[in-house]
Formats: sequence, C-alpha cells, structure tokens
Amino acid sequence: MIYGHGDDGYLYNTTFKANFSSNVWYESTAAKLITHLKHKLPAIANYPTPNADELSEKIAQHHQLEAASILTTNGATEAFYLIATLFYGKTAAIGTPTFSEYEDACMRNKMRISFYKRADLLDTNFKDDIVFICNPNNPDGYSTTVTEIRTLLLKFPKTTFVIDEAYIDFTLSIDSCKSLLKEFNTLIIVKSLTKLFSIPGLRLGYIMCHPELKQKLQHAKMPWSVNAMAIEAGKYIFNNYKALAPNMATLLNFSKALQQDIDTLSGFTVLPSTTPFFLVKLDSPDAAKLKDYLAYTHQLLIRDASNFRGLDGHYIRIASQSPQKNELLVNALKAWHTH
Repeated sequence: MIYGHGDDGYLYNTTFKANFSSNVWYESTAAKLITHLKHKLPAIANYPTPNADELSEKIAQHHQLEAASILTTNGATEAFYLIATLFYGKTAAIGTPTFSEYEDACMRNKMRISFYKRADLLDTNFKDDIVFICNPNNPDGYSTTVTEIRTLLLKFPKTTFVIDEAYIDFTLSIDSCKSLLKEFNTLIIVKSLTKLFSIPGLRLGYIMCHPELKQKLQHAKMPWSVNAMAIEAGKYIFNNYKALAPNMATLLNFSKALQQDIDTLSGFTVLPSTTPFFLVKLDSPDAAKLKDYLAYTHQLLIRDASNFRGLDGHYIRIASQSPQKNELLVNALKAWHTH
C-alpha cells in the first residue's frame, strides 16, 4: 500500500499544529544526530557499502549477537518484502488488524494468505509456512510475551514466525524475543530505527535471524539499498544509544492521560493500549469526516484507521504527543459534535 499509511499531511494544504497520525517519537530527531549528519553530508559523493556491513557489526554488538545474524535494510518494510521472497507461492498467516505491508509483500510473491484475529494469536492452529506477528501490534498496541512466542515456536516447529518489533521500545509491558534466536532457526525478528529515533525519512531497519536465513535473505537483497546517510545515522545511534534513546516512560504517561481524557468524551470509546498509540472507536462511521474536520478546522492530523483489514469507518488511531498538544486534540474532539 503506497498510499493510505499515517503521516499523510502532504494531502492537506495546511500547516499542522500537531501530528497524531504517525507512531514516530513525538519530539522529532535529536539535534546531535542532525548535527552529525550535516558533517557527514560529503559521504553522498560516494557509493555506500553494498550491504551496510559496518552498521550490521554495530547492531550485532548492541544486541550481543554475531554479525552473521544481522541484515541491515532500507526500513522495516524492505525487510518484509525480502522475507516474503523466500516463501514465494507458499502460505502465510497474518493477524488483523495490523500493518498492511505484510499482506502486500505476500501478495507480490503470490502467497496464499489466511487471516487470524491478532488478539486470538495463542488460540490459532497454524498450518502455514510463515506467520507475521506485529509485537506490540500496530494499530492497537496488543502485545505478546516472550514466553508466549516461545510456546508458538515449540508448538509449530515447521512454521517460520516473523516478529515485527518496530514498536518494542514503545512499551514497557513486554520484552524483545531476541533471546529466542539461539534456540530457534524458525524465528525472524524485524526491527526499526526510524520510529524510536524519529528518522523515517532516512528509512533504516534490520533483520535478526539464523545465519543461514540471513544468507538467503542477503541473496535476495539488492545492493546499496541502505543509503550513505542512513548508514551514518545508524552508526551514530549505536555509538550513542543510551544518550539518544528517549524517555519512553514519560510518553507512556502522556498517552495514558490522553486515553482517559478521550474515553470520557461522548461518542468516543478508547481501546486501551500500553503503547503511545491506540485505537478510538467512534459511535458513527465518520473516521474520514472527522479526520478532515480536525485537519482543516483545527490543523490537527489523525490516522483514519478504516483501511486496516478488520476495521471500518468507526475507527481512528491516535499517537500521543506532549500534554499541550494532547489538550488541543481533546478540545477539538469536544467541538466535533457541535460544529
């Protein structure tokens, strides 16, 4: 799905006061990272390394894994399309509602797709070659523990499980399942740097998996897919990870307060989430109209969630911002019923 994701402010001829449509860290890119990249701009005069191996080494050190288990990608989305190529013409299971690119990647590779409810993951009997699990799930924040994922891996040894951990750092309720990589060669973990460090325009993610799987994925990957500035950003991030990693507990407190405030409003029901992003169900199927109203009248951008498989016009997705911006949204939603 090229169009239809969040952060589509380009569709509106307005300057937004706040963007609630994107799950990216709300305080924008760290100033030190931007300054570093300015100094590294001359690097664009040369080709980047074909496979971003120097960044994969740093990622491996960070996670205490061998570099042979890491493949750096042009965002998490490239990772999903690469993974799907290994299962051309086979079967896949995808939870709903969830990130749409799993389905698109599978369709491009002529796979037969079945769908299960994301909340019913542990009760699903998988007979598929590959299963996609967003953890925590986009758009609702639904989460699965490491122990539960391990149970799935043991129960379905012939199935490859792809765990999308793009938002694992946006919750304190679960941990990464990277500890399972040494135990299972049917586990693939996809991670993203774009959300946590607010660099979606650079497109930077990576895959963690068994070395044999990594080799197969590498053969399917085109050279130079990760550009020089993305590589420089990644190296700087992993050299300064603790200093750059944002304070998620603070944002989660903002999100909890915002969820409570919206849930008290007439016509809105919040589906509780332990992440900064969450779904809101509207009494009427007016997600598109509400989105336009907020954009044009209040210069606030939200995500119309009706194009997530399993959802409809009753649903919007909101990603918490600062308390001041959250207040703007709450007041605008109050005004929606009287406009």
